[in-house]
Amino acid sequence: MKKFSNILFSMQTMGALILLFAISIGTATFIENDFGPTAAKTVVYNATWFNILLFILTVNLVGRIIVDRMYKLKKLPIFMFHAAFIIILVGSAITRFVSYEGMMHIREGNASNTILSSETYVDVEIVDGTSSTTLSKKVMLSVLTPGVLSTSANINNKSFSFKSVMYVPNAREVISEAQDVGDPFVVLTVSDRTGSKNHILKYGHSSLVGQKKINFSDNFNSEAVNLDIINGDLKVFANEEILAMSMATDIVDTLENGNWNSMEPQKIYSFRSFNIVLSNYYPMGTIDYVNHTGQGSMMDALVVEISNGDKTEEVVLRGGKGYMGQPIYFTFGGASFSMSYGAKQIVLPFSLTLKDFQLERYPVSNSPSSYASEVVLTDRAKNISQDYRIYMNNVLNYRGYRFFQSSYDKDELGTILSVAHDYWGTFFTYVGYFFMSLGMFLAIVSRHSRFALLGRLLKNSTKKINKTKAVATLLIFLVASSAFAQQRNTANSKQKDISKEHAEKFGELIVQSNDGRFKPVNTLSDELIRKISRKTTINGLNSDQIFLGMMSNPGKWQQVPLIKVSHPELKAILKIKGKHASYFDFINMNDRTYKLNKYVTEAYAKTPGLRNKFDNDVLKVDERLNICFMVFNGDMLKILPDAYNTNQPWYSPVSRIVNRPEADSTFLKTVIPAYLGALADGNISKADKLLEGIADYQKKFGSSVVPSESRIKFEILYNKLAIFNNLSKLYGVLGLFMIILLFVEMFKPSKGLKYVINFLIALVVVGFVFQTFGLAIRWYISGHAPWSNGYESMIYIGWITLLAGLIFASGSKMTIAATTILSSIILMVAHLSWMDPEVTNLVPVLKSYWLTIHVSIITASYGFLALSAILGFMNLLLMIMKTRKNAIKMDAKIGELTAINERSVVIGLYLLTIGTFLGGVWANESWGRYWGWDPKETWALVSVLVYSFIAHMHYMPGLKSKFAFNFAALISLGVILMTYFGVNYYLSGLHSYASGDPVPVPNFVYYSIAIVFAITILAYYRNSKFKESEVART
Repeated sequence: MKKFSNILFSMQTMGALILLFAISIGTATFIENDFGPTAAKTVVYNATWFNILLFILTVNLVGRIIVDRMYKLKKLPIFMFHAAFIIILVGSAITRFVSYEGMMHIREGNASNTILSSETYVDVEIVDGTSSTTLSKKVMLSVLTPGVLSTSANINNKSFSFKSVMYVPNAREVISEAQDVGDPFVVLTVSDRTGSKNHILKYGHSSLVGQKKINFSDNFNSEAVNLDIINGDLKVFANEEILAMSMATDIVDTLENGNWNSMEPQKIYSFRSFNIVLSNYYPMGTIDYVNHTGQGSMMDALVVEISNGDKTEEVVLRGGKGYMGQPIYFTFGGASFSMSYGAKQIVLPFSLTLKDFQLERYPVSNSPSSYASEVVLTDRAKNISQDYRIYMNNVLNYRGYRFFQSSYDKDELGTILSVAHDYWGTFFTYVGYFFMSLGMFLAIVSRHSRFALLGRLLKNSTKKINKTKAVATLLIFLVASSAFAQQRNTANSKQKDISKEHAEKFGELIVQSNDGRFKPVNTLSDELIRKISRKTTINGLNSDQIFLGMMSNPGKWQQVPLIKVSHPELKAILKIKGKHASYFDFINMNDRTYKLNKYVTEAYAKTPGLRNKFDNDVLKVDERLNICFMVFNGDMLKILPDAYNTNQPWYSPVSRIVNRPEADSTFLKTVIPAYLGALADGNISKADKLLEGIADYQKKFGSSVVPSESRIKFEILYNKLAIFNNLSKLYGVLGLFMIILLFVEMFKPSKGLKYVINFLIALVVVGFVFQTFGLAIRWYISGHAPWSNGYESMIYIGWITLLAGLIFASGSKMTIAATTILSSIILMVAHLSWMDPEVTNLVPVLKSYWLTIHVSIITASYGFLALSAILGFMNLLLMIMKTRKNAIKMDAKIGELTAINERSVVIGLYLLTIGTFLGGVWANESWGRYWGWDPKETWALVSVLVYSFIAHMHYMPGLKSKFAFNFAALISLGVILMTYFGVNYYLSGLHSYASGDPVPVPNFVYYSIAIVFAITILAYYRNSKFKESEVART
């Protein structure tokens, strides 16, 4: 027993459980991507084996607390965050097994006190004579687990078993004539006051329409509309008058009441409460169900096999998540059955009445800016009637139920609310979050923690050894045309370039971008010119001069080589020699055709995974050409507000103006062409006056929506300084010089080198100050924290990375050199073509203070973990450089950097963990649930688990070596990259950009993996060799 407990509570078992946990949930995200969220839940998240895994992990945590005596006062911080994980696991168990969720749909003016459960059930009612019994079985079906239903029921000494044999999500029926053996089928289109719906009935089954049953069998039902096959003909019978109207002739016949009448296609049979059209009749048919891949959603199909021991029959149930399900009625084994598959209605102890649904949109894109439901909560038992407003990030919380704004009806007259009932699960989880965060904070400041121990070891190391820090020179390898345009389509070679002074005034105008954001023209011109030419200036002209020149004198600029072309084959097709082509270079002048039309068509016809480098370059160049066309056309210059409606999209020279007075229409249509015409004619005085008039017009009619004057000035300053782009180059140079000088100093120390290195560090600090200033400006001009999209989060991670280096600079100057290089790389990556540096408006869900808290903390962790990866890489390189002469010195340097690395891992892990769980708080406040196994949050948890394993490696036999730790710190960055990039582009989910075909993996990823693998093997060999030689010498 003791041996068993020793194994169960061992650190090795804990490590194995953590890795198994991480691998399981990481695999589940790929299952979800290929087979859907339900498949991931059935196979992993809700599977019995997964629950057992979490239970064993909880037991192991409890055991470790006891074995390591974490309950002692000096170990209080460690005890707090380890116990917190147990509390979180308890909360998640309550959520998993006790709580429930659902959806509530309310139309304006109506009330509802029911929700449709998120869980699905198979419901069975059996009637045998005067006896009856019911059965309700909760099921979670997926294409990977179609046979999860297996149950039985007994009535009057009769036993019936039920087993699911096939499951088709989003199923479409395919009925065909059977070749040999088949059953009669009818396809009916039934319409009533709620709309029309297709019903497929197999002979012997019934279907419910409203309160009336349609019975297709020889078992006559006097209360139903009966269909039967009599003498080979399809007949209809009802105890009410039936009107039959021919759809071809409109002739109406009255069918005799209480008699069997022929039922024919192309006729509408009208009953009291509904109409029936016989769409098709199969005397001997067979039905199959296939997954519908087109637009729209359909009910799932579940095939259930029913057996009584003597015979077996299959029935098809239609329903699924979000559907009540269609009950079917049939007889089997002498008993009558009713079966359905779908969600259940859950009755609430109160009701909500929707007074008004409100939807606000961005002016230009018409995309939702925010939406809200004005409701009245009525609780008769407590005599409460109260108004509430439910909107994104503002949840209605009442009596343990949380309502959040999920969606809305297309006509914007109804709301769809998601409902969660999980008071105790959320309570325990939040308590766990609090103690976890507090424990981690105390662990940082406590004198008894390993973090403090590493600090003392590092301090002692710097006293004993020369303060110069280990370095490897190999690290250097890390751095490595419309009517508007036709008015000016003739090149005016005499026209001078627009002066900088006039272009600067033009750049201060406000323009509305396609996403609805109002920004200076200077921002738009800077973005456009960079996208077109990948440069910020052309022939000494800035972006405002170029943008204005392209519109005022398109004929001239269509001959200027400004469109970036990289691919040699494209250059050959266009017959150009340099890196840029002119607009006219793309046109065959003989027949006025587009030279790349064939290649663009072929590229779009391929899936992204099959496109080669040429295809991708063709599409990029085609995009640049189209942007040029829109600039020449004037379509990008939306600078004129509507004088009567501030929400109306602003006008460009080519905008269609309707329902406005003639004088206003004339002004809107002519003022910009007049201004550009004055520039084309060289009449600068007239152009200045018109420009001043346009600016006054913007202030008069657009003041309520445009940014403040100070924001405009700061945004223009931000554009001119190009802080992050310039710092990426500066950091690269400074970091490279520091690495070289530190390497030299390690073998030949001198005061001169020390002063130079300190001067370079001072320059880095100055750059960091400017970097901080740039983030502050971006925050101010955008109105939200600068980490809401890919570009912003990258520049923020670059800032945090350098901050981490400065924090650890006192322990090792090599740390700041490494982080300076790393920050340079991160900022350069941020400016790649696939990172768009445009400042955009936020979607509704991102309009939350939780964005600032959650994203800032979790992305801050990436800086420390990236630092640990590069320190791990450097240590591997130092191991390769070990020789018999320098082995002792190198080991000391490696030990020093490893101590810094471990502290960086600890800080990064704490921030990552806190940020991940704060994301759960954000989700709970925004969407009503704190965890939903979305791929992004799942991979964030994978990262937490992986780095938790690394943080505990020094306790595990066989994994205590410096080589093992540094290697793990290096390769684990791949998990962070998967969380940050991979989920967005390769997995489906709430945080994903992926849709349709996956984006191909860049080639540099494979090269990087190969390099890391080669360096790891060599480092392991060299490190082991000199350890052996030292042993031999001693």
